[in-house]
Formats: sequence, C-alpha cells, structure tokens
Amino acid sequence: TGETIADFLQKVIATSGRPAAYLKDGGTDLAKAVRLLSERKIPGHCIDDISHMIANLLKHEYKNHPMFETFMSACGRISKKFKQTILACLAPPKVSTKARFMNLHRLVKWADQLLRHSPKGRARDGSMLSKLRAGIDQLPECKAFIRRFMRDANSLLACQKILKTKGLSQDSYRECRKLVESIPPQSAVRTGFINWMEKQLMVAAELGLENTGMPVSSDNIESLFGISKQHGTG
Repeated sequence: TGETIADFLQKVIATSGRPAAYLKDGGTDLAKAVRLLSERKIPGHCIDDISHMIANLLKHEYKNHPMFETFMSACGRISKKFKQTILACLAPPKVSTKARFMNLHRLVKWADQLLRHSPKGRARDGSMLSKLRAGIDQLPECKAFIRRFMRDANSLLACQKILKTKGLSQDSYRECRKLVESIPPQSAVRTGFINWMEKQLMVAAELGLENTGMPVSSDNIESLFGISKQHGTG
C-alpha cells in the first residue's frame, strides 16, 4: 500500500539521504507513497514512466471501443485454428492479459500484416490463400479498429524510442510534438501525451535536466530487479 511504501522509503532516506526524484511505473500506490512523504516534509519529484503512461493512454482510448472485444476474440480463435497446421507460422503472438495494453500493439501489427496477405479477389479452391481466409475469422471486420489503433500506437512508440534514448528535453519534446501531428488534434491520446510531456518537462526544469535530457523510463531499474530475482534475492 501507499502507507507501507512510504514507511519503507522513509527508513531508507534516513540512512541514504533523500532522492532528487522518484522514477515510477503507473502504480497508484507508489504515487500515494510520494505524496505521503511530501506531507511528512520529505518532498521529492515524481517522474512517470513513459511505457506505462502510453499503455494507459491506449487503454483509456480503446478498452471500450465497440470492436475491441471482437478483435481479441477473433485473435484467440485464429490462434487455435492455425496452431499445428501448415499456417502455424502465421499464428498471433502471445499478449499477457495482465498488462495487455503494454504489448497490444504487437498483436494489432500482426493482424494488420496478416490481412495484407489476403488481397481482394477470388482465391483458388484448396490454395493457401483460401485456407488463410477460412481461418481469419472476424478479423476483416476489424480493419477500421486496426488502422486507427496503428495510427496512434505507431506515433507514440516512435516518441517512446526517442525519449528512452535521449531522455526528455526541450529538443526531444519538439521532435515528439511533430510525430504526434499524425494523430487528430481532438484525440485524447494526443492531448494526453502532450500533457504528460509538458508536466514532466517542468520536473526536468526543476532538476536542471531540461536541456541534457531527463530519464523517463524505469526499464533499467526493472532489469536490475529481474537479475536480482534470478539470484534468489526477490
């Protein structure tokens, strides 16, 4: 909980000193812990991880889309139809249901590529194309959903690559502003991403990192914990 994390961090701070900022994922318990520490006169800036932020933007935009459940169900049925057949190499990638929107773009990209293998026109009986079409279920009905999701995800993932490599600075901010111009101005995905960048730029300015680039990814921290778990220190 936020309280237990705050208590633990307070003990660490008493020994190691107060951190300049907390680089965190999308967990509300971590945000609460930082807020509680601030109330205890131990303030610290909060940096929100870009991967989790993008996943949440896509989740809020698409989880209630009328074709989302149709798309997910179709992918599941296609996987069952293709496995242990000559089309097994075209089966969809696995996407964890726990953090679905962290990797959903891989599944949507697969669907987009699969549909490109089924061009318009009649397929010869017994041909590979006819077998493909017989197994792709309701996927063709999801074309509009796939195109829209890819439009948003491609722009956001391009920005993510820049910001993970260079950090968030005035220069990388301007690069990303240009990339998201492909998303309609009224889109909650576009406005949410720009608002996140501007909020984090204020943190970068207070830390003196707005020109050199502030880290906005917890990948390195998570990798370190992943290695530790392999050695039994989890």
